[in-house]
Amino acid sequence: MKKFLLYIVSISIYIITRLLHMSYRYRFNNNVVLQNLKKNKQNYIFAIWHQNLFSGILAQTGLQHIVIVSKSNDAEPVAYTCEHLGHLVVRGSSKRGNVEKNGKEAKEEMIECLREGHPGAVTVDGPKGPVFKVKPGIIDMAKKSQALLVPYVVCPKSFWQFKSWDSFRLPKPFSKILVSYGEPIAVSAENNSYEADQNKLEVAMNKLTMETLKNLTSWEKYSSHNWWRLI
Repeated sequence: MKKFLLYIVSISIYIITRLLHMSYRYRFNNNVVLQNLKKNKQNYIFAIWHQNLFSGILAQTGLQHIVIVSKSNDAEPVAYTCEHLGHLVVRGSSKRGNVEKNGKEAKEEMIECLREGHPGAVTVDGPKGPVFKVKPGIIDMAKKSQALLVPYVVCPKSFWQFKSWDSFRLPKPFSKILVSYGEPIAVSAENNSYEADQNKLEVAMNKLTMETLKNLTSWEKYSSHNWWRLI
């Protein structure tokens, strides 16, 4: 019975998500970043703040990305929705108490997928924060897969903001949403320290966030098509 109810909840959340997605009005800034990576056959990982995870996933509907979703039952609707939006889901979680919960296995699976050429997306300050602080996980993935890090910022014009650790944002129906791609960052396979790359990515994301918020006022001048629809 519990599994059935969870299935019904998952379907319901997916339908609501689809309806919201259909109402949103997206514009895309700096598409050339991804077009150049595609031309050079270079794989990438989107680096996104957990706060904008919802709109960040929806903005990429139509092109498959690898995402990590917790193995907990609470996360089943998230996994179901991501899969039905066309994304490749690997399941894992950092920790519950002091017990490791398949986080390493999920991370290794994602690295293998990245090596095979599938692009990925990671919430760099998730799953529990601190907010707007880049953790070493994405740096390790980039190092082992030799995928480039792409700062990825998604700013909705109107949204509901929740009282969570990340002040999670859910864009309101029919909101304008500006999506910005930052310049790629390469992580050296020879580098044994992640701190410098964490700081570099964090600075780039903060800068891109400020620029995107500023550019949101002139939203209409940006492309209404995402990068792969222009190739």
